Amino acid sequence: MDRLPIDFLKFNLQEREYPYFEDDELELLLESNDGDIKKASHQGCILKAAADDKLEVAGIKLSSNREYWLTLAETFNVTAEPGNGYITSMKRVDGW
Repeated sequence: MDRLPIDFLKFNLQEREYPYFEDDELELLLESNDGDIKKASHQGCILKAAADDKLEVAGIKLSSNREYWLTLAETFNVTAEPGNGYITSMKRVDGW
């Protein structure tokens, strides 16, 4: 079975479990990222994080998933430096 880029994007953005985007919006995400699934996935996670906020209805509180989407976004971040973002050496403030 041949998979389309939008299928991979839906999988990466967990659209089955957490639907947010319409198919045409997913196509636009792909198009605006030159067809790069990882870049589109990163941007999609950032958009989900921006839209996700805690909700309170009739005294029932649902916590935000914002941190989850931001963490997931980092797994698709193609511009990130290798090494998980940890600083392994410090530079002196005075430049020496």
